[in-house]
Amino acid sequence: MKWIAHIIAPLISMVILVLLPPVKKSINTTLMGVFRDLGRIKARKRRLENSQALVGINANISNWDILFRRDDPLDGVDFDDEQQDDGAHEKTTYTLDELAEYGNGMDGKPILLSIFGRVYDVSAGSKFYGSEGNYHMFAGKDVTRALSTGCKEDECLVRSTEGLTQKQINEGRRWLSFFQLHDKYPNVGILEDDNREDWLDELIDSAMSGAGSEEGGGGVPLRPIKPSE
Repeated sequence: MKWIAHIIAPLISMVILVLLPPVKKSINTTLMGVFRDLGRIKARKRRLENSQALVGINANISNWDILFRRDDPLDGVDFDDEQQDDGAHEKTTYTLDELAEYGNGMDGKPILLSIFGRVYDVSAGSKFYGSEGNYHMFAGKDVTRALSTGCKEDECLVRSTEGLTQKQINEGRRWLSFFQLHDKYPNVGILEDDNREDWLDELIDSAMSGAGSEEGGGGVPLRPIKPSE
């Protein structure tokens, strides 16, 4: 019987080595989504308590709806009527190269990232997006594909949704909602026009559509964003 143990033990080890990476990735992706939705709940609570920041809030949505992803994350989000601080400046248009150069968080620069063509300053979350954070690779990058798929590898840090499923697009929409409603991550600019307005129009149409989906995202499928040159 000992020879059986000598054969089975290595086989089990091999199976674990093969299965561990995808399982670990799945767990990490799930945890990312949970913490994101907890952040959305906290931001929603703060906005509901602030009578001047009710734009973009659907009071009929419960916290459980958000956690179980039964909500449409862009329902009620108004991208044209954003709250601005008194010292806010006109929004900047960035190229991808400029985003990487001026938003990498190095040498006193802010930490910027973009999703669906909108640029957010996430410097207040430096413990997450700074050089020592778990999401440091997002600094100065477009994270549309990365956050839609839960992939943090370099090949996912590209401006493309081509080939993504509707479920993955809905994940991206939840992340867009997270950044848009976060009171510490202001929208400071846009990426250089690459049909950005078309993407947002489709996202808004999707949020306004009465046709729901199994993922709680609702709406029509988005046209793929092709990789930038």
